[in-house]
Amino acid sequence: MMRTVTKLGIFMIAALRLCAPAAAADRLTLTSSNPTALEMDQMVARDRGFFARENIDLDVTYMTPDLVIKALLAGTVDLARSGTHFGVIAAARGGELKIIGGSNYGYPYQVISQPQFKSLADLKGQKIAGATLASITTTIFKDVMARQGVPPTAYTLLFVGGSPERFQAVSSGQVAASLAEAPPFNFRSIDAGRKVLLNYSDEIKNLQYTAYFASNKSLAQNRPLLTRFMRAMGQAMRWINDPANEKAVTEVLVQRLKIDEATAARTYKFMVPENKAFRGEGAIDTAGLAEMIRLLASDQMIPKREPWESFVDGSFPTIK
Repeated sequence: MMRTVTKLGIFMIAALRLCAPAAAADRLTLTSSNPTALEMDQMVARDRGFFARENIDLDVTYMTPDLVIKALLAGTVDLARSGTHFGVIAAARGGELKIIGGSNYGYPYQVISQPQFKSLADLKGQKIAGATLASITTTIFKDVMARQGVPPTAYTLLFVGGSPERFQAVSSGQVAASLAEAPPFNFRSIDAGRKVLLNYSDEIKNLQYTAYFASNKSLAQNRPLLTRFMRAMGQAMRWINDPANEKAVTEVLVQRLKIDEATAARTYKFMVPENKAFRGEGAIDTAGLAEMIRLLASDQMIPKREPWESFVDGSFPTIK
């Protein structure tokens, strides 16, 4: 009898546990730039359950790129996914924030021109569409062109805005080329017969293009939770990099970016096997961060070239 009661008791306890509501996930707030293929790591982490495994409920607010770090410093979010340059510039000016992990590695963009141009040297004397004078895309383009023997005085930059505006400037014939295009605008240009003059990945081997930042206040309050967040991101990127998951990643892109399957498939190939944009799997590429700092200092976007360590929270297990 006692044995029967014990079995019944165990069964009832198990049943109660199954029926009991699950513990609430830990909420984490993040700000990021408007969703593009560069946010693939975040999208996959959410849709494929990597945040759920770490018991994280991520609340994302999308903003224009220049506001992402400002929102973090204002204390309205726990962390930010931003162009590394925005965070480094803010930190160099006294902002209390640190890099806790990497997002995009390298520089997954192309220089695309009208079909009659054959090389970067052919852009001498031409108008080229850029974002703004203070944009990192401008800094990188000028640096690469200088390495090709083409100084900034040899061409004219026409600042028109982001990727959609640069694409339109080339499409209308207003300019000879766009200094940086990524999916889907590069595909549209290629399909229209325009010329890829440069895959930046052929020229830039190390660059920590985007990163995850946390404010000093958030680090003091949420360090264990932020560590779990970066663990989820690393797992998501590892999953993205597995060729067996190509179709599943493509499905995420279709749903999240509202693009057709063919464009999603081209985007995956461009971002993952071709540009290896998530190769670091959440780790900080120290050589890539040092290169970003060099670029910013050379273009006087930060006062001086500082060691990469000064911008990183070294306690996170994400330094490569």
